[in-house]
Amino acid sequence: MHSLELHFINARQSLSAKQHEISTALQHTWQLANTHLDFNALDVVVKAGQFVLEGKGCLGYTPEPGLVYLTVDPQSQDLTQESLSRMFAHELHHAARWDGPGYGRTLGEALVSEGLAGHFSLDVCGGEPEPWETLESAMLSPFINRALEQWSQHWYDHNAWFFGSGDMPRWCGYSLGFALIAAYLRDHPNQNAARLSGEDASQFQAYLVRS
Repeated sequence: MHSLELHFINARQSLSAKQHEISTALQHTWQLANTHLDFNALDVVVKAGQFVLEGKGCLGYTPEPGLVYLTVDPQSQDLTQESLSRMFAHELHHAARWDGPGYGRTLGEALVSEGLAGHFSLDVCGGEPEPWETLESAMLSPFINRALEQWSQHWYDHNAWFFGSGDMPRWCGYSLGFALIAAYLRDHPNQNAARLSGEDASQFQAYLVRS
């Protein structure tokens, strides 16, 4: 197993009361995730903040190879070892994908990266899909043709697709990505998100209409 380096931004002691609990959850998730996928060495920067997901108490971001940022709200009652582990597992798949084809610059690549990360988190942590992965099909179906049209676009509006704006519902991209990977896995029962971490997004495009 390659090394995991945790860096706590804690000069003002905002994380001190939770640091051991956070470290334990992240180390445990790292060990579990490595039984599914062989990760390269990784730096994880943990800081306190209130810009986190509602109901989770934390937020993750993986902007480049070998680096994950995690924001936690130490005052949030929603911050649990489970919520942190699920968030970290999701970001770990992004980290693995960065060491392969990358997160992606097109809408299709982003849909696939987010969908695979969601399924990987389930494989590692169990439980149920996240709320942002389970929008009803009636909410998603009006946007499937638009997603197909914009699949290869580099100038797509990421915030609109994944966080909602205009006529697009919040989390549309997350749920579409999760659904298209689910459709792919139904046709390929011997595959999983770990094995697919290095696959090009193009092989999943046809499953968008079946999602």
